[in-house]
Amino acid sequence: MLLNDSQVDPSGCSLERRSDGAILVRVPSRASGNRPLPDAVFAFRAGDPQFAFWEQQFSLVESASG
Repeated sequence: MLLNDSQVDPSGCSLERRSDGAILVRVPSRASGNRPLPDAVFAFRAGDPQFAFWEQQFSLVESASG
């Protein structure tokens, strides 16, 4: 699955930039029965096919938070 797939809403993810420049994307788990699954965590670095998309999302979050 690609993370910019229509099933993943970027506004529902937490984003952070690591010290090495990678963008860390945490997709919260959806409740599944009695035991919730762990969050999915992805790191994208320059050169990764989805890096530009998530870097743009991170920039939007940064500018919105002041």
